Amino acid sequence: MVICTYGRPDSLKNALFSLTRQTFKDFEVVLITEKGDLSKCRQAGIESARGGVVSLIDDDVYCPPTWMEGVVKSFREDVVGVTGPTVISRQLRKHRDTFKYTPVRWLQDKVFGVPRRPGHLSKCGAPSMESNFESCVYEGPVDYLECCNFSVKRKEALDVGGFSDVYVKTSEWCEVDLSLRLRQKGRLVFSQLCKLYHRPSVAGIYTARLKTAHRWDNFYVYQTRWFGRKSIRTILYRAFVWTYFKVKSLGWV
Repeated sequence: MVICTYGRPDSLKNALFSLTRQTFKDFEVVLITEKGDLSKCRQAGIESARGGVVSLIDDDVYCPPTWMEGVVKSFREDVVGVTGPTVISRQLRKHRDTFKYTPVRWLQDKVFGVPRRPGHLSKCGAPSMESNFESCVYEGPVDYLECCNFSVKRKEALDVGGFSDVYVKTSEWCEVDLSLRLRQKGRLVFSQLCKLYHRPSVAGIYTARLKTAHRWDNFYVYQTRWFGRKSIRTILYRAFVWTYFKVKSLGWV
């Protein structure tokens, strides 16, 4: 178990408390407390872990008592990564723009063909948000693992290079990038047994999300690495994301 944390003592306390209640007891917790690129912190966590399976969760989640047991049960010989619902309550969705501005998200999903299944990407690389809703009942293969509910076979993750350090600071998309590389080794699955609750915090590292230059750089690396072919929809999607970051940087949202 790896948790990267910075400046969120209350959230971390709640996350750690939920881990003490797990029905499956045979696990270690590696805390990475340095302030730095999240991709590098996560990589340090994987390298430090001793188990064959490594779960990475955020410091602002709550894991139900059977969560770890569900993770263990969901791995099979050909499965290299496991994820599950990352439910955000209606009240806490206000901490994320994608939920605050529902009409914009609806338009994005329609224009860019975002799947209604969690853990799936559209043809231009836009991710589904379905895992965040209590109504999510999907089980099956996925394109990527949810960033706050990310369990992998350690050897296979390291074999494909782990988290890439080209994703800097808040390192958005580093989890999707690793997921897509892990699919070379086996299957990624979404399981209801692995449901946890995400309680997005606006403390600590969240303030870095308000600075958008590096977030655009991370997005562009991801896009050119995995969706280099410039279809009209891909170009429009990149323009959409660039516009969002520009508006965000001006403090309009």
